[in-house]
Amino acid sequence: MEILEIVIGLIFIYLLLSLLTSTIQELVASLVSLRGKMLLKAILKLLEVENLAGTEDEAARKKMLEEFKTKILNSKVYKKYSSKFLWIEQLPSYLSSDQVTGLIKDLMAEEANSAPPAMVGERGLDAPAAPEGTGMTMLDAMQHSDLKKQLSIITGNAPTDGGMGLRSLDGNPEDEETTMNKAKTAFSVYYDEIMDRCTDWYKRSVHISLIAIGMVLAVAFDADTFKIFNSLTANPEARQELMTLAESFVSNNKLEAYTPTPRDSTATDSAKLVRVTELRSLVDSILYNEIKKVPSPLGLGWAPTYTEQLTTAETNGRSVLVFFLIKLFGWFITALAVSLGAPFWFDLLQKVINIRNAGVRPPSREEQQQAVTGGKS
Repeated sequence: MEILEIVIGLIFIYLLLSLLTSTIQELVASLVSLRGKMLLKAILKLLEVENLAGTEDEAARKKMLEEFKTKILNSKVYKKYSSKFLWIEQLPSYLSSDQVTGLIKDLMAEEANSAPPAMVGERGLDAPAAPEGTGMTMLDAMQHSDLKKQLSIITGNAPTDGGMGLRSLDGNPEDEETTMNKAKTAFSVYYDEIMDRCTDWYKRSVHISLIAIGMVLAVAFDADTFKIFNSLTANPEARQELMTLAESFVSNNKLEAYTPTPRDSTATDSAKLVRVTELRSLVDSILYNEIKKVPSPLGLGWAPTYTEQLTTAETNGRSVLVFFLIKLFGWFITALAVSLGAPFWFDLLQKVINIRNAGVRPPSREEQQQAVTGGKS
C-alpha cells in the first residue's frame, strides 16, 4: 500500500505541474501567435514556394521565401484576418479553403502587376517556366499537377477549349460552373490534408515547448523526481495529506476547471485580451490553490537549499559532479513526464486511486492510536 501511495503522490505532482506547464504554453502560444505561424508555414508549403528560387543557391532560396512570406502577410485577405495585440502581430490561426483561394488570387494579381511585359498574358497549364532572370509565377513553380490545374481553374487562369468553355480537370469539355465546382471541391480536399499536416506540426511544436517549459518549472520548483520519491518515502504523514488532496482533485473533477476554453480563431482583440487574462488567472489559481497546498516536505521547492542538498550528498560519499548529474536527470524526467499532458496524468490518477480504494483501507491515525492504547491496557 505504501508503494501505491508513493505512485499516487508522484502522479499527482506530475498532474499539477502538467496543468501549470500546459497553461503557460497556451499563454505563450496565444501571445506569439504560434497557430498563425504554423498556418503560414502550411500555406507556403501548399504553394510550393521553395520552387520559386530553385535549389542551387540556398541564400537565394531563403531570400525568396522571406519575400514571398512578406507578400502573404501584406495581402488584403491576410491583413483582414490579422491584428496586433500588445504590440505583437497576431496572425490568423485558420483560413478556409475559399479564403485561401482569395489570398492566392491577390498574390497572382500582384504578380501580374509587377511582371515584365514579356510575362504578361495568358499561360497554359503546361507552359514552360519563365526565362531565367524574369522569375517564375506561383503556378509555374508548382510541381503538383492536379493542384496546379485546380488553382488555374479557380483563379481564372485555365485555358479554354476552343471557345467552348473551361477544360475540365480530366481534359474533357465541360460547362464552366461544373468545372469550377469540381475544382473547388478537389482543392478543398487537398487543403484539408495540408491542414491535418499543419495540426501535426503544431502538436510537435507544442510537445517541444512543453518539455522546455517543464524543464524550467522543474528547476524553479526543484521538482527532481528522485528527490520527490525520497521525500514521499520518508514522510508518511505528509504523504497522507497528499492522498487527500489527490482524491479531492479527482472526485471534484478539477481538471475541467483548469482546462482553458477552446480558442476562437476569429476572436477580436478584446476577446484575445479576455483569453490572455483567463490564462493568467488559471496560472495563478494552479499555483496558489493547488501547488501551494502540497505539503512542504514532499519535494516541491528549494527546501532544503541546493547547498544543503549538496552537503548531504557529499556526506553520503557522492562527488559534486555525480550529485549535479543525478539532479539534472531528475529534473529532465520530470520535464518529460509533464510533457505527456494533464489529461494523461488525470486519467492515470483516477485508475490508481480506484485500485487503492478497492484494496484494504489503511487504518486512520485515530484507529492506530486506539490500537496502541488498547494494546497497552
